[in-house]
Amino acid sequence: MRAAVVACVVVCLAATVLAQEAPKKRVLLAWEKTGFKQALVEEMERLLTQQGCEVTKALHSKRGLEAKAADFDAVFITNSGVHSKVRPWITEWLAANKAQAARILLHTTQTGDWKVIADVDAVTSASSKDDVKAVAADYAARIGKILAPAPTGAK
Repeated sequence: MRAAVVACVVVCLAATVLAQEAPKKRVLLAWEKTGFKQALVEEMERLLTQQGCEVTKALHSKRGLEAKAADFDAVFITNSGVHSKVRPWITEWLAANKAQAARILLHTTQTGDWKVIADVDAVTSASSKDDVKAVAADYAARIGKILAPAPTGAK
């Protein structure tokens, strides 16, 4: 009888500890179909998965992006800067998800010298496959900062 009670207590304590484990952070990686962007997203997925994140990947096109920022702890979108502008369907998606702007990182490939205008954190790079690992590491680190809890006592 005593052994059964001890076993029950141990099982209950183990269940409590497991229940207190932090859930995995959910990250959306969205890209349009190009070789560079696919390689970038695949490398970021590898890095973020190593950090314990649950990664969802989604293609976007002129039909839009079928995801909601509120369903994720962080969102990374890579798109092509055509005619010195962010893709219009991405601009529309950002407007529809503006309440979650703090958790979105927008990447735009560009060849010319122009500034991305967006209400989210925006970064740019060339689209050289030789740079994929370095660019992915930089952006995965930025996503890590989005996922990091605010310091205690921060205002």
